[in-house]
Amino acid sequence: MGFIEHLNKIGKDIPISKTKLYQDIETHQPFLEKMGLSGKIKTDFDLFAYEIIYRGLLTQNQIENIYEGFLNQHYDLLDYLNYDEKQKMFNNDIAELLKTAPHFEDAQSQVTIYIPYLEPFVNQRYTHDYQMLLLKQHREYIQNFKVTLQTPIEMYGYSLFRSAFSSLQNVYEDHRHICLYFDQLKTIYIFKKENHEFLNKVIIQDEKANKDVCLDDVKAIAYDIESYQYSECLEKLKDLEYISLKNYKKIAKKYK
Repeated sequence: MGFIEHLNKIGKDIPISKTKLYQDIETHQPFLEKMGLSGKIKTDFDLFAYEIIYRGLLTQNQIENIYEGFLNQHYDLLDYLNYDEKQKMFNNDIAELLKTAPHFEDAQSQVTIYIPYLEPFVNQRYTHDYQMLLLKQHREYIQNFKVTLQTPIEMYGYSLFRSAFSSLQNVYEDHRHICLYFDQLKTIYIFKKENHEFLNKVIIQDEKANKDVCLDDVKAIAYDIESYQYSECLEKLKDLEYISLKNYKKIAKKYK
């Protein structure tokens, strides 16, 4: 049994269903089902894929709700405004939302993406020309557009997991590997850099640990693991009280 396997054996078993992210997504399940996403969240990676769609869905719903409010607020004025004037007013209404909502710039299309399961031109409509979406052909296109868990990745790539759409945090990267950390499961995920193939995961707290985890500590732990400095890593885990003295002694005799 290797070092990572030893850590995982003593690692804290946190059910996915107990994470805040899972519970947040579950509250929006009716909206996800309308998109055709009715599958259960069974694995860590289901959870991470759902999160990207969930965060985009929140922004999409907020923009649509703001437009409804815009119509209600200005209904007596809209007949006197031209197309550009109405669009300028609505763009001003969503400006604050777009400052804080998760987004990234798609290098290929040069469009800022706020809804990562929709194509760049649809994102452009939502954020710059919403009135176009009211046309029948555009409404039908969006309603009939099939979204799967893999749609965002197929469109925009694995960098989504390193964006604000994801709770995963980059804690280590070199020419071989990328290590991403998810605090709610106290787990580091190790991927090949060239193709994002999943290699392994490391649970960094045992059942006895209840301390909040510092991201800088996780970066140091990931560095030690990737550098094969297992003895140093084990010392850190003990000193930081991420693992108990009993578990430290159990593993240490193999790496001293």
